[in-house]
Amino acid sequence: MRPASLSVLAVVLLGSFVTAQSDQTQISDRVEVFGGYTYERPDFSLVNSNGGANGWNAAVNFKMRPWIGVAADFSGLYPRYTFPELNGANSVPASGSSYSYLFGPQVSSPRGRFSPFAHFLVGESHVSNENFGNQGSIQTFRSNHALSFAAGGGIDYWLKPRIAIRAQADWVYTRFTIGGVPGTNYSQNRNVARISTGIVFR
Repeated sequence: MRPASLSVLAVVLLGSFVTAQSDQTQISDRVEVFGGYTYERPDFSLVNSNGGANGWNAAVNFKMRPWIGVAADFSGLYPRYTFPELNGANSVPASGSSYSYLFGPQVSSPRGRFSPFAHFLVGESHVSNENFGNQGSIQTFRSNHALSFAAGGGIDYWLKPRIAIRAQADWVYTRFTIGGVPGTNYSQNRNVARISTGIVFR
């Protein structure tokens, strides 16, 4: 199944869940929305392959029960790197962007103000071409899209009944194909760590 098809299927399932649950609980009691900062290392777009990338992370968790729900997770990263001077050539700044769209189950275990959680997500990642200052851009990957998985979790601390702060860590796996010339293509598997923090609204 193509990664894009997985994303479409996940959206359909989420929509069906919302419709089926609308007559049982109020939206404010079963939907948690998260938004905040994220850091990923190493950068799987290969702009800064030995370093990390900063960006944002947002997620919505549709809770079927107090302890289990279906999560939709989105993130955007904007890596930057400056290639040093080499053989008399000037240093060159490089930049790019990468986005991930992930969906899957999320379980939690509320304990007073604390609510630890864990999830397993699957979806797709997209990277842009690398931009090299005023020298144009280069297409590193044969395809800008790749199947992605994420596994991890975190903890929410509820400051008020509907507002919490979150700390989260995930292991993210992506698989891109590098190159476009027959006989030179190879898969670039990236196992990266993603750390996120921000605010949760319920």
